[in-house]
This record gives sequence, C-alpha cells and structure tokens, in this order.
Amino acid sequence: MQRLLALAVLIVAFPLAAVGQGSNEEQAFRAFLAFLAEYDKAVAGRDIAFLERVLPEDFVFTGASGRKSDRAQVLRFFTRERDRPSYRMVSLKHENVNVRVVGSMAVVTNDYTSRTTPIDAPDAEPDSYTGRHTGVFEKRDGRWMVIAEQDTEQVHDDKLMERQVAKASRDHTELMRRLRDGRSYAALEKDGDIAALARLLSDEYACTCGGDRITGKAEELESFRTGQTTLASAELLEQKVLAIDNYAAIETGRVRYIGTSAGKPIDTNMRYTRTWVSRGEGWQIIAEHTSTVR
Repeated sequence: MQRLLALAVLIVAFPLAAVGQGSNEEQAFRAFLAFLAEYDKAVAGRDIAFLERVLPEDFVFTGASGRKSDRAQVLRFFTRERDRPSYRMVSLKHENVNVRVVGSMAVVTNDYTSRTTPIDAPDAEPDSYTGRHTGVFEKRDGRWMVIAEQDTEQVHDDKLMERQVAKASRDHTELMRRLRDGRSYAALEKDGDIAALARLLSDEYACTCGGDRITGKAEELESFRTGQTTLASAELLEQKVLAIDNYAAIETGRVRYIGTSAGKPIDTNMRYTRTWVSRGEGWQIIAEHTSTVR
C-alpha cells in the first residue's frame, strides 16, 4: 500500500483526440480529469478530509503482494504517512497512461517506475519499484468516487536487495557494539541508538536468543537498561543473504563478540539466522535465532 502512486501529473495533459471537441463527452472527460488532479493532490498531500469524501465504504485497494485493503485500512495508512512519513520519493515516472470515461464509469491504467529511500536514510541506495496500476472510478450522486485500485509489481532486483540487507546487517552489528559500550540507558536514548534499534526491529519482532525462550521487540529494547554485558568489539565473520521475494530476505552468518559480562571476560562466536522484511520503512528484522558456537 505504501506505493499508492500519484497520476495526475501526466493525466491532466492527456490528449482529447478521441473525444469530440465541445461535445458532452469532452465535458465529462475534462470534469473527470479535474477530479483526478484533485485526487492526485490529496494523495500526495495526505489530505485525509478529501480522501474520506471520495473513498466510499466499498472501496478496495489490492497491493502488489496481492493483499487487499479496505477503506479504513487505507485511511489509517495515509494518516500514518502524514504524521510519520516512512519513505522519501526520489523519482516517479509514468508511461502508457490511458484514461477511459464511459457514462458514470472511468478506468485509468498506466505503467510506473518509482525510486524511494527510507525517510531516515536519504543517502541510501534507492529502492526501485516498477509495475502496472489500474484505477476504477464511478460517479455517484453527481460526484466522482474512487471504487478500486490495484498495483501489479514487477520482480525486484535480487542482487540489489541482497546488498541492501547485507549493509543493514553490518549496520546492526555495529549498532549492537555501540549499545553495549558501557553508556547508561539515558545516554543511549539521548544519542539515538535506542531509537535506531527500534527502527531496525519490526513491531512483530521475535528472537529465539538462547534456550527455548522467545523475546519480543519491547523486551529487546528494555534489555539495554539493565544489561551487564559490555562489548569491546563485534566482528561479522560470515554472512550470506538470499532474497525470497520483493519484500523478504533470509540472512545467515556468524559474529564474534569480545567484552565482559558481569565483570568477567567473554570471547563468544554466535551463529544466527535472520528474516528481514521491507514495508517502505527500509529493511527490518522480523525474526532471528541465535546459538553459541561451541
């Protein structure tokens, strides 16, 4: 859903060659294009009041993954993006735009290519999204309404995704060293390291990190408040990343930690398996399993 792309920048200039000049069809066509421009502006500006007026209760959006979202879910998404944007649009291109208005119905189709970066990492290597968009509109009680939209996304570049996940994992290893460098929890919060970890872990995060106990995101963040482990170094020894689909990847590897725990020296090798997901906020860890190398 995070890709809901704007169209009117091209559509408002759509030629009227197929429509008789001065005809009722032309007037209806121009009126629809004017509405489409307003809708485009509302989507780009996260105008929730406008979207509430033009998205009826039976509106449905089908995303690139095939997941269906209703009106309430789409409005929540736009509200969240208005208040806490999750990505930055680097570029957006539309091609093969086609608008068809027949009576009280209209259909818009187009190809799109967008390039985005996470909002907190504008210099990151951009993600590229290419696909096909279809929008269905209906005039109800004299007003155009958005009935349905669907995105069909092409397969992403596996190698690009694997590079992105590999870098995110290296950043995670360095972040873990900083989080265990002996500073107080208040200092970790002030310096932004706790917030950085919170962004890196998905809300559904689950870790099997010793024995059969599973910890979640809140427990992981809280562990740095009372933890007795201090790290002098964290070295990534092995790493392999495999892209699963456009929004998921599996990473396996080995890391070496050197430091102290409860005042005693440690030199530990850990093997790990991580599942990464991308939802527009950049790559996040949704699950991981670690074990000590004996």
